[in-house]
Amino acid sequence: MILIPFLIFLAMILARTQKGMFACLLIMVATKSIIDAYWDYRFGPLTIMSIQGALTPVLFYKIFYSRKMFPSIWLSTAKIHFAALTLGVVWALASNPVPSAEIVALNLNIFLAFFLIPLLVTDKARLKQLLIAVMICGIFPMAVSLFQLQTGVIFRERTTVGLSRYVGFYHDGFPVRFYGLMSIFAVLVYQSVFKTNNPYFKAFLIALAGGASISVYLAFSKAAVGIVVLWVILILFFSKTKLKQAVPILIGFSILMLAFGNVVFDNIEQLFSKETGYQTGEVKDARYTLAGRGYIWEHYWDQWLNHQSMFFQWFGDGINRPVHNEFFRVLVINGIIGLVLLIFFIFRMLKHIFQINSHIRVFGMMLFGMYFFDCIGLVPGSYYYYNILVWGFFGLLLLRPHLFMKQQQHI
Repeated sequence: MILIPFLIFLAMILARTQKGMFACLLIMVATKSIIDAYWDYRFGPLTIMSIQGALTPVLFYKIFYSRKMFPSIWLSTAKIHFAALTLGVVWALASNPVPSAEIVALNLNIFLAFFLIPLLVTDKARLKQLLIAVMICGIFPMAVSLFQLQTGVIFRERTTVGLSRYVGFYHDGFPVRFYGLMSIFAVLVYQSVFKTNNPYFKAFLIALAGGASISVYLAFSKAAVGIVVLWVILILFFSKTKLKQAVPILIGFSILMLAFGNVVFDNIEQLFSKETGYQTGEVKDARYTLAGRGYIWEHYWDQWLNHQSMFFQWFGDGINRPVHNEFFRVLVINGIIGLVLLIFFIFRMLKHIFQINSHIRVFGMMLFGMYFFDCIGLVPGSYYYYNILVWGFFGLLLLRPHLFMKQQQHI
C-alpha cells in the first residue's frame, strides 16, 4: 500500500516530462485525496504529504517565471497574501530552520496557487478536464464514507458532541468535507458551462452529488453546514440561472433525506447543541462552543499578549501553532503587520469578486465564502492544495471569464 503514493508521484513526473504541466496538474488533482490518506506515513522528517509539497514547485517551476504575464493587480494580491503568511518566518529560520523551511515551502506553493490553474487552463476543453479531475478526486473519500456507513467499520475514531465522524483514513473531517464540497462545486460549474446528453454521464453527476452530500453530512462539520447554507443562499440571490444550479443541490439533499430521513435534522441539531445551549442559557461558558476552540484561543491569546516581546507582537516569531483560526494564526506567526496584510488581502478579494463577470460571479462568491468560513475555525494557510483549488478557480473566473460561458457540447 505504501507504494501507491510513490507510484502517483512517478506518474506526475512522467506526465510532466512527457505531456507537460497540465497533464501533471490533472494527475495531482485527481489523486490528491489518496495522497492525503497517507498523512501519518513518514520518511525521516518528511511525511508523504510533505514530499508532494516539496515536489510541486519543482514540477511547476516555470509558473514562477510566467507570473508576470498576469495583470499587476492579481500579481500584487498574491504577493500581499504571501507576505501575510511569511513575514515572521524570517526571524525563525536561524532558531528553527527545518520547521521554518517547511513553512516557506508551503507558502511558495500557496503563492503558486494564484497562477497555476489560470495559466494552464486556457480553453474549455482543459476546463472540462480539470472539473472532471476534481470530481474523480472526490470519489475516494465518498466511497470510504459509504463503506463505513454500510459495514460499521471505523478506520479513525473521531467524535464530536456524541456523534461519530466518518473521516475515513484522514486525521479529521476536513479533507472529507473539502473534497465533497469541491466535488459539488465542480458539478455546479460543469452543468453551468457544458451541456451533456450522455445519460451515463448524467447519472454519474447525480451519483456524485448524492455521494458528496452524504460524505459531507457524515463528517459532522459545523463549517460544512454553514458553507452549504451560504452556497444555497448565494445561488438563490445571485445566480443568473438559479433554478438550474439548484438542481444538483436539491438532488443531493433528496438523496440525503432518502438515506437518513428526519435523523438528518436531529443530528444537525445535536451538532450545534453547545451553540444553541449557550443561546438559551443552558451552556454558561462561551468557550465550550465551536468544539471548545474558545479555550484554545484564550490560551494562545494570553501567551501572545503577556509572554511575547513587542517586536514579535508586531512582526511575529515564525512559529506555527494549532490555534484553529487563520486570523489568530497569522497574528501569532507573523505579528500585527501580518494580520493587517491578511485583512487587506481579504478586502482586495472582495473587490475582485465584483470584478468577475456578473453571470459567473456567484462561483467566486461561493469560493470566497468557503475560505472565510474556514478562516474562523480552521487555518487555510496551512493547506497549499486548498489554495490551489480555491484561488486557482477564483483566478480563472476573474481572468478567463469566457471559459465559463455556456456552450452546447456533448460528452
